Amino acid sequence: MSRKKELVQDMDITELQVREYLEAHPDFLNNIPPPKRDLGEGVEDFQHYLLKNLQTNSKSLTQRYDALVDYCRDNLSVQAQVHSAVLKLVRARNIEQLLELLTIDMLSVFDLDVVRIAMESDVPFDTSYGEQNYSGIVFIDPGTVDALFGEHRNVLLVGDIEEEQPIGYEQIFVNCEEQVESCALLRLDSEMVDKHIILALGVRHKDRFHAGQGMELLHFLSQVVALQLDKYLDDLTL
Repeated sequence: MSRKKELVQDMDITELQVREYLEAHPDFLNNIPPPKRDLGEGVEDFQHYLLKNLQTNSKSLTQRYDALVDYCRDNLSVQAQVHSAVLKLVRARNIEQLLELLTIDMLSVFDLDVVRIAMESDVPFDTSYGEQNYSGIVFIDPGTVDALFGEHRNVLLVGDIEEEQPIGYEQIFVNCEEQVESCALLRLDSEMVDKHIILALGVRHKDRFHAGQGMELLHFLSQVVALQLDKYLDDLTL
């Protein structure tokens, strides 16, 4: 047997190797156009186009499936974070503990860079924060909340501040505007406070918050915060 034939035999690919390669590269066949048969002059091979369309549809379905998986995984993560935050909030014993949980503990629960409680005020306040701690209470112009949310919306998610800067952004995130690239703004419907309030969650990474996330969960979080806030403000008036 010649040396050339021996080399060819040594390069023989087994069925197991083919199967393992296809399992490791599931898109391999999708990227290979189906062969087009020569049926004669003026005769088109409809089977070729049918297979090509099937490949395209299969690739589209795969992309949609991957997007759905990412969406579900993202919402499960938000769900776990909201549950953890709510459990912490209901354990607060007074208004001081509640504010501490909101502006400190929420940072780790949601992996945030800043948490602000923004309240509308007719009286101008000079609010400023240092570089070590950006979280706390700020005051914003009257009418900001209604202009920001409208009549029926309670949650606003912004993925890229540079492309879509929300109304009142510079007041809400004063002294840390450059550190916030993405944010979630939650309206707090408090019965004890006659001013509009926002719970603002900010991060330094773009697309951390986006429209595909579970707004219902964040709305639920805002309701819990508002109820706890009313509870302890009511205690202070007794």
